[in-house]
Formats: sequence, C-alpha cells, structure tokens
Amino acid sequence: MGASQRTKGAAGEREWVSILRAHGYSVEGRQLGQARDGGGDVRYGGMLYEVKRYHHIAVRKWLDQAKASVLQYKQGEIPAVAMREDGQLDWMILLRAEDFLALLLRAEIMK
Repeated sequence: MGASQRTKGAAGEREWVSILRAHGYSVEGRQLGQARDGGGDVRYGGMLYEVKRYHHIAVRKWLDQAKASVLQYKQGEIPAVAMREDGQLDWMILLRAEDFLALLLRAEIMK
C-alpha cells in the first residue's frame, strides 16, 4: 500500500470517529501502531470497525434501491441490504451511517 492510500485510509478513520463523536459517542481515535499490529480501525460499542474509503463502492446501487423502496412503500423503515457473496456462508448487512447511528441511539435508550 502506497503512502497516499495510507493517508486516505487514516483520513477515513478520523472522519468516521468524528461522525460518532458528533453524535455524542465517546470514541478513541486511531491507535498508534494499529496498522502494524492489525486488529481493526475503530472500536466502539462492542463493535470493531474496518473503515474503508474507495473511489466507487459497488454496493451503492443496492443501497440506493433499498432507500427508494422505503420512500415508495414504507415510510419510516430503515433501508438495508442483506447480501452474501457467492461461495461464502456469512451474510452481511449494509446500512447508511445515519440509519446505523439511529439504531445505536435506540440501543442506548433501551439500556
């Protein structure tokens, strides 16, 4: 990985941390040596985030389709994409950050 890719990755991690902080969550930033030691990018709320930034994310089309469906059919529901890659057993869920943060807030309230 080149220096510009590392810089872009670090900026993405700082951006995600600042979004969480802006919503009132006390999140630590990047850990010294985290790239060398592995173990994910950002920890919070029992989750370990791998933060990725790309020029174009292929799943954007699917998320936009889910969002359009919510707007057309079921106001107030959270758009999500359930996906599984061919040859893999585990399913993944894709959410917009604003919807994920709303879910985190609901979980905090229910504690």
